[in-house]
Amino acid sequence: MCLTPSVVDARCEEALPSRLAEASPATDAVPHATAESETIAYVLRHCRFPVECWWMTLTLLERWRQLQSETMALGSCGKRTTCFPADMPPASCAHLMRNLSYSCVAWVDVLRLYELATRDVAAPEAAGRKREMSDRVGDEPRASRRVSLRWMRHTALTSLLQANQWKESLQFYRHMLYQGDTPSHVSAGHLVQRLGKVGAWEAVVRIFELHLKLVAAAPTSSTARPGNNEAERLSARVAPPTAAPTRVSEWGTMFSMSLDVVSRVCRRPLIAMQMFNEACNKNIDGSLFRWDGNFLSAVQSFPSEPDRVDVLRRAHVSGQLDHFRIIRGLVHHGKWLEAIAVLADGLATQQLHRRDIGRSRLNILHASSGDNVQAVFYCLQRLTRRPENSLRVNDAEVECVLSKVPSMQPTSSGASFSPMAHWCFCLQVLSENYASLATRGGRGVMPGDEGRRPTQRMMSLLLRHSMPWNVALRIFELSCRLNMAATPYDAAGASSTPSNVLIINRVAHILHAHGQRQRMIDFLDSVLCARPLSPSSELLEVVPLEFFSSRGGEPERKPLLVEDKVLYHFVETTMNWERALTLLRLVEDQRAGAVTGKVKPLQVISASVHCGTLKMLRRCCAAHGELWLLSLRYFQHAVSGLHLLDCHTHTRHPAQQHGDTDVDTVLYCVLYETLLNLLDEPSGASIVVREKTCISLMECVMARCGGRIPTHMLLPNQMDRLLPRLGVGEPTVPNVEERTRVSMKLIRCVLVGLLGSTGREGWKGRHMTPPDAVMFYELQKLVCRVAEYRHYLMRLHEKGQSPSNSASSQKTAAAEKRVLPQPFQLGLLWQTSLELLGCQCRACGVGSMVPGTLKLVYRSCATSGGQWEAALRATQHLLQHPGAVGGEHCAMYCSLFGWERALAVWCRHFPQQMLCEVSGNAQGLEYCMQSLECALE
Repeated sequence: MCLTPSVVDARCEEALPSRLAEASPATDAVPHATAESETIAYVLRHCRFPVECWWMTLTLLERWRQLQSETMALGSCGKRTTCFPADMPPASCAHLMRNLSYSCVAWVDVLRLYELATRDVAAPEAAGRKREMSDRVGDEPRASRRVSLRWMRHTALTSLLQANQWKESLQFYRHMLYQGDTPSHVSAGHLVQRLGKVGAWEAVVRIFELHLKLVAAAPTSSTARPGNNEAERLSARVAPPTAAPTRVSEWGTMFSMSLDVVSRVCRRPLIAMQMFNEACNKNIDGSLFRWDGNFLSAVQSFPSEPDRVDVLRRAHVSGQLDHFRIIRGLVHHGKWLEAIAVLADGLATQQLHRRDIGRSRLNILHASSGDNVQAVFYCLQRLTRRPENSLRVNDAEVECVLSKVPSMQPTSSGASFSPMAHWCFCLQVLSENYASLATRGGRGVMPGDEGRRPTQRMMSLLLRHSMPWNVALRIFELSCRLNMAATPYDAAGASSTPSNVLIINRVAHILHAHGQRQRMIDFLDSVLCARPLSPSSELLEVVPLEFFSSRGGEPERKPLLVEDKVLYHFVETTMNWERALTLLRLVEDQRAGAVTGKVKPLQVISASVHCGTLKMLRRCCAAHGELWLLSLRYFQHAVSGLHLLDCHTHTRHPAQQHGDTDVDTVLYCVLYETLLNLLDEPSGASIVVREKTCISLMECVMARCGGRIPTHMLLPNQMDRLLPRLGVGEPTVPNVEERTRVSMKLIRCVLVGLLGSTGREGWKGRHMTPPDAVMFYELQKLVCRVAEYRHYLMRLHEKGQSPSNSASSQKTAAAEKRVLPQPFQLGLLWQTSLELLGCQCRACGVGSMVPGTLKLVYRSCATSGGQWEAALRATQHLLQHPGAVGGEHCAMYCSLFGWERALAVWCRHFPQQMLCEVSGNAQGLEYCMQSLECALE
């Protein structure tokens, strides 16, 4: 039986494209479907897809199964539908199995593929016939087929484990053992974890005992005893291929995890003690496996202190502890002091390789902080029997020491750690490890025989510390010499690396921090004469503005090139808004001159920078009363070149009007931030002008965008900034009435753009993109929110109160003269909600609506004066489409407008729901029963 839903769910889960599955429509002729099916089957047999395109195989397989079903329905009813194409070679089965294993819900198909591949091995006669029809399969030796089947078994087990099918995984695990195939230590450990999560400790114990016997019977290849490496490597070479040696470090994690699962997860410490005793008796000298950090976790869960001590002592005496893995686990949990103790024990008992010693040292250094790195460093030097005052370490440890930064917090003794002591220590480490730093040969190029050289990354890390400016300049000179020595043929290319850019920025910042402004200017001037530079956000605060334009002469000075992410961080953090605006103008001129020569800020500056600039104005200028003027000027500058403000007199062709979607998206984002700035100032004499300006700007922008709003700008995190949810208390934003009118105008502009300017079917034009259903849903939410605010304001005016303002607690003259909301304004709300509903039905179809859309229409109608007739009209329109209206809508309609309204309509379509609604009224029950009897007749 074909499990088609498994692949369908896989495609939904992994967001697979459905175009391939829908590219070929259902055909009426059997030959056409048969030809397409044979083509897909040939592709599945002979084509190989890369790993990143695994979903294409699943899509093709789903299409093949769909064609098979259509063929059976059209003329081949006597045949039985198959899951996969016939005559699939083992290599094709393995390839398809790998692709299916990437989907967690296709594990049934993986097992079917494995069964299809093993059927050939079990039936030699059928396999012989298939070899004549397939390519290259007949030339495969028997051993190669056995290896392929072993790989397929491990793939199937992995797929089952990833799908959390622990019962099937355990059953397939037994099947692998019966086939003489031992699962890998990774698969076994994964299976043990899955079994532990469901409390199947008995199965974990059996797996532990079984693998203990298998490991004891198999030859081992020790990697922890440095003395016998050559002899064991030689014995591994001469060993037969059927008895592959197992490394000591492979199975230790699996056995440790089993012990931890039984003792800590499943709370069976006595069973875990028995498992340890059995393992300790067979693994006498640690030649089979070694316990890792999971073993310590299991031992800590033992309730008895003597048991914990005894288990640790026996494991330590018999050499069964994997010191490197234990150190790595302790460092991972931040226990570097315990890690040092384990390292000392491993060095004393000679249980660590030289490579493991170096990796353990580096892990411990990474776990240390900038305050204690010197103490940890000297401790590690002493443990590894190096001279106590020696600073000779490898490059990785040097880089780790340089990456530490002191916390500047007082220590336990009361004295704060000196940053100067730390960077002096870093310089000592550099000078002792690299002879080029210890020489006094001047500023010439490093000779090639000086041995080790520090890297650019080391110099960059060192300059993160606060140090004297002359030391920073010497470090920069050294980095330049390193560049020339590393890449003699392209020194300028090497100097453009990220580390070198960080070095230059840090040196300039250090010079400015020490009051050496003129030296900083000279330094940047010399750097820019050699290469372009991208400044940091810190440097943008202090660098002279003339550095953003090129300078002629000899040599020519290149300008500073600011990246968008740096510019965004600068406007997000700076408080000098005047400098920021000037800097933006310079960057715009610089980029426009490099591309077209004409400044178009919306195209040369990203939307995040524009929005960040408007937020900066709100942050810096809100207290001066100039926010709305500055924001309006910035908007006018940002849209310069688009002929936006003369949109009422200049009508463009639709292809030109809606051609650049990216520019329209940036334009709306800038408009939205501008609207927020205009509405964010406290109400005053300018509130009327600001409101009219908002409406005028919205009309111009929405006319250009064709009534389309970017989807991400309609999400709650954005719409709540314009009109937040109305809570229990008073509104938390200023100018509530103006915000409701602006929000309503925004919705009307969308409708005008969709219906008015281009006709009722304008979205179906060739140059128009269809509107998104999400946009209509979010606009319905905005209409509902506006209705709630208008209802709230009506109640305040009836009580003779005015809405309080969070930004200004005093009532102004403008606030006292606000007009009471008129009835036609409330009527406009429910009318707009119905227009949005109709527009969505025509543009996106009724099937695009979620159940919440009609609920929002009900709420808007109820809040706008109880417009039950309008809500009923919308309901009757949607009832013509099956599934558009449900019982939940009936319940909500009755709760908002009463069950007396439209009782006949609801009883006709949802009689059972209406019986529940009118259960307390005799007349309503009688009417509903009569409606049911009429429906049955």
